[in-house]
Amino acid sequence: MSAPAPARRIEGAAPGPIVGRDFAREQRGRRSLLRGAAPYLVGAAVLVGLAVVALRNDLIRMRYGLTAAMQEERDLLQERRELTARVRALRDPARLVRLAEERGFVRPERVFEALPARDEPR
Repeated sequence: MSAPAPARRIEGAAPGPIVGRDFAREQRGRRSLLRGAAPYLVGAAVLVGLAVVALRNDLIRMRYGLTAAMQEERDLLQERRELTARVRALRDPARLVRLAEERGFVRPERVFEALPARDEPR
């Protein structure tokens, strides 16, 4: 029997021995790493999506609350304007004179003013 021929080096080939390497297992190993991480990646993506949806719902709820509060403020300001106008109308001197005449009030003949009490030393 003759001695085996020395291995020839092929130009452009990757360094290292390629004889006896099982390339099918190497690729399977890489796939199994990705397959093992895939459920975690999908779970993380779902959790991130749920967090985004929760934040968006909170934002929408806040906007509705803010809109309702602004509408209530406008309503209260309108009511305040109406009440201020009503008070001014009720305090109108011409109206008060007319009411007094209708009810029989007359101008007083004498007016007594209350003077503040004096504290005189004894």
